[in-house]
Amino acid sequence: MKSLKTFITATSIALLTSGVMAQAGDKKFMSADEVKKAFAKGSITCSWKAGKKGKDKGTDFYYKDETATSGNADRNIGKSTTLGGKWKISGDMLSLQFGVVGEPQMYKLVKVKGEKKSYTAYLNGKKKKMTFKCK
Repeated sequence: MKSLKTFITATSIALLTSGVMAQAGDKKFMSADEVKKAFAKGSITCSWKAGKKGKDKGTDFYYKDETATSGNADRNIGKSTTLGGKWKISGDMLSLQFGVVGEPQMYKLVKVKGEKKSYTAYLNGKKKKMTFKCK
């Protein structure tokens, strides 16, 4: 009987611990309504960081010149490089395409705790790609 109690206790602790670990590692992606609301007011300017330790930096400008949730975009990288492109909100994803080659990149967003209008973008909801702060 004692070994059965030990087994049940050990199993319960293992299940509880695995649940806590899974929750701690989960990202709380923004819902479609939250993403739409984040990009709802006027044209948006976002400073971003990407790459190893945020060494790649730039500024994106999202213009609402097509619909309330899509339009043209500019990406400034450093002092002299500007890329034109498009942006669009598709459900709970932010779609970005800079340059004329390739498919748009789709990002799921997570709010950065304690900071207003700051987000971490995960490419296809999987790999962390960049963080950005918008005005």
